[in-house]
Amino acid sequence: MSKPHLEEDVLVVNVVNPTAGLLAGDRVHYDVTVESGARVLLTAPSASRAHRIVEGDARVTQEFRVASGGWLESWPEMFIPQGGARYRQRTTVRVEEGGEALLIEMIAPGRTASGEVFAFTELDWETEIFLGTGKIARERYVLTPESPTLAAMRAPFPEAYYASCFVISPHLRTDAKCWQQIHDLHAEDAWVGCSALVKGGWAIRVVAAGSVALRRTVAAIRAEVYAALGKQAPGLRRN
Repeated sequence: MSKPHLEEDVLVVNVVNPTAGLLAGDRVHYDVTVESGARVLLTAPSASRAHRIVEGDARVTQEFRVASGGWLESWPEMFIPQGGARYRQRTTVRVEEGGEALLIEMIAPGRTASGEVFAFTELDWETEIFLGTGKIARERYVLTPESPTLAAMRAPFPEAYYASCFVISPHLRTDAKCWQQIHDLHAEDAWVGCSALVKGGWAIRVVAAGSVALRRTVAAIRAEVYAALGKQAPGLRRN
């Protein structure tokens, strides 16, 4: 973990994997608690990678808790599943009433510069979000190169890049203009969808033709969310 620093009253924490990436048998666990009145940006300076795994898998579990009056933004760098990778990720987010969170994840199709596209063996991804005592979101998908979900993503973009965003806040109404502005980011090279969760939150999805289009769109979504909340977006300091 790099030396945390304050920027715009937000504690910016870069988490670094000291190895070349995730290998068979690797187990990584994140446990993050944001107390009332604290503001934290959890990010990473470079992409994370899962390498080829012949037997077993690599697993990451994440537990995020945000107290009432706390703010958590989690935006790691791009996740790159390499050829033959087997990867499992489980994320649980618990936000107290009055707490806020912005959660962003970006997934590449592989090492596209080397011609490796959707060559991983399996990605098993699960996210559960609780607001107060109630579950407001559950996302689960298992991707293989032959899966129908992947085929649907590749229909418009053969080398599809994907981003998943969740916004949890009591200060954004369903009719807030930022949702239309985010919807309007939909473009020829980046498709954007936005919908309200059952309570207190929103889900945003992006499928893009390439990494440049994905990064541009996700950065614009982040800017719209911060502006709507009246917050100053801290820099990521990724280099």
